[in-house]
Amino acid sequence: SGILPILDDQCKAPGTTDKTFATDIYKKCTSHSHFQADYRQVGSNKFGVRHYAGIVEYDTIDFVAKNKDELPREATELLSGANNDFVRVLADIIHSQQQQQQQQSAAMPANKGG
Repeated sequence: SGILPILDDQCKAPGTTDKTFATDIYKKCTSHSHFQADYRQVGSNKFGVRHYAGIVEYDTIDFVAKNKDELPREATELLSGANNDFVRVLADIIHSQQQQQQQQSAAMPANKGG
């Protein structure tokens, strides 16, 4: 499993944080030859990827938040007000999914890791 599939999984799961993402990539990617996470990097929630031109270091801060596929509430409201029935149905589906995600997140215990 690579970094991007791990990030996708983290973004779909309720209650995840940048710390849980970092922990997951350290656990699953350490054996990959292009992945680097020394003690300094792990301590600061960073990791490195060996590219053709050398190692590039990444910081996991805001990785999860920036990669969640969520529409802003205003966009859903705009779609709900559309004249087209199909677009309004899509808005209802999106709104229902957002409510489910919020309920799942609220039901999860607070993550102490991050």
